[in-house]
Amino acid sequence: MGRHLKSRHIARFDSSDFVPMQAFGGTEGTMTWHNVSFDAATGRGSYLMVMAPGASSTPHRHDGAEEFFVLEGELFDFDGHVYRAGDFVRLEPGTTHTSLSPGGCKLLVTQWGQHETVGISHLEPIP
Repeated sequence: MGRHLKSRHIARFDSSDFVPMQAFGGTEGTMTWHNVSFDAATGRGSYLMVMAPGASSTPHRHDGAEEFFVLEGELFDFDGHVYRAGDFVRLEPGTTHTSLSPGGCKLLVTQWGQHETVGISHLEPIP
């Protein structure tokens, strides 16, 4: 029987290294992230994300669900819904959206599949 090595990974907003996140269209410095367990090949895993004041994502569709917990600040979805600190959100597979954070925010994000950029005409209000 093989030996399994176990380890513990701890990520904190105040002591983790954040790098620019270009996957969702953030311009340099407006969206940064710290990879916790995200695997780009599968589009699955979690990461810490910081959106600077005024940052917005490009319109995109997730093949798998997207879940995020707003830790600080507010996030406005394109359909006018506002997510505030303390909100845990699950967007079902196939959901298309784009988000904006006028005052900046901190999120814990988990993706359950790949995403693709879509045109603005593909956006529909999220029920």
